[in-house]
Amino acid sequence: DANKMASISLVVALLAMSLVAAAQPNSRCYDYFSQALECGASPNACFLLCGMCTQPFLSMAVQPGSGIDCSSIKATSDDAIYDAAVGAFFNMSALHGYSWLDDAGDVEANASACFRHYLAHMPRRDLVVLVTDTFHMTEFLFDHIRYALLGRRSFAFTRDLPWDLFMDSVLPYAFLNEKRDLWWPWRPRLFQALSAAVSAAQNVTAAVHILAATVPNLQLQGFLGNAGQPLTGPPVTWRSESSPALMSPQQTVDFGSSCTGTGILLAAACRAVGIPARIAGCSESIVAGDDHHWIEFFDPLDKGPFGDFWHTREGVSTGASAGPWDAPSGPMAGCLQGVAPNDRLHTIWASSWGSPTFLPLFWAQDQYSATWSFVGGINRCGAYCTAWGCSTNQSQHYNQGQCFGQ
Repeated sequence: DANKMASISLVVALLAMSLVAAAQPNSRCYDYFSQALECGASPNACFLLCGMCTQPFLSMAVQPGSGIDCSSIKATSDDAIYDAAVGAFFNMSALHGYSWLDDAGDVEANASACFRHYLAHMPRRDLVVLVTDTFHMTEFLFDHIRYALLGRRSFAFTRDLPWDLFMDSVLPYAFLNEKRDLWWPWRPRLFQALSAAVSAAQNVTAAVHILAATVPNLQLQGFLGNAGQPLTGPPVTWRSESSPALMSPQQTVDFGSSCTGTGILLAAACRAVGIPARIAGCSESIVAGDDHHWIEFFDPLDKGPFGDFWHTREGVSTGASAGPWDAPSGPMAGCLQGVAPNDRLHTIWASSWGSPTFLPLFWAQDQYSATWSFVGGINRCGAYCTAWGCSTNQSQHYNQGQCFGQ
């Protein structure tokens, strides 16, 4: 009857509300950021600890004697929190059928170290998702780890690259502050689409040449059908002035993008097959209000233009010239000519997952961005100015101390 239906509806509504509430981190967790509360560790680690301890399905997976205390939300150190978190997330995931080939010497023996590296440098925006949409975000991270390790061991030109280089420039699932594409896993798609093409490459540079020629014509958005005829997705197209609205691999594939998005897609293609790659560029060039980005990739057999084995290439698409290899394109020259010593925007940066230095983007340079959507960076001004010259007419060959000594 009507009363019974009303009672059932009320129960369902209350259950739904309780499930939504359970998915949110305790409000106390945010106090570690906003009020600088202390749990015995850094604010990011404290937030992660609070999220684990206030989510029942995570707190029950924390091992006793792990160095953290969920009753008081205290810990002995960052290391104790990250070690306990790896155990909790792996225990929880194993209950749901996600295990690893991680016996000693096995192909995924380093999976826990990879997950720990994510946690130790994860921006707060992603930590919030990890403790509120735990199962989805964990699967997203686990797939990135699994395919990053697969890419590392699948090709002769990537198997022996240094582990720390892999951790900072292959493993990370993000480059700048782009959308994370949780529902569109770019690494498996790109590995499957590109692995055969690069399998015979003799070295990293040869592989990246293949990628740069192939990526613009990839149709990664699957296909539909009409009257029995397959309809494939569009190729990668150029779309001017589209950052930061269109930057992630999925957005670039779906809608096209400018230098930043096409660079991120090419760098993602590199990482998908185990090649260390990152985004480089300036947050403001000699043209006021104009930023520019390209990729750097690492080839251990070729010292490259800077003498440090990093090489340059513009992003690629079907609608724009990609410029030269290991030499400044016109827009790159604009960045170089705009360099001003010790200016955080008029300089050259490269992204770095593990760097504690904030990389200010033209659209994300304030304290809010640094706090919640941190992008780590390495200042590359000295390398570029020494090799190609900076400032007026690219006439100044600053070293790193002269260029960015602060």
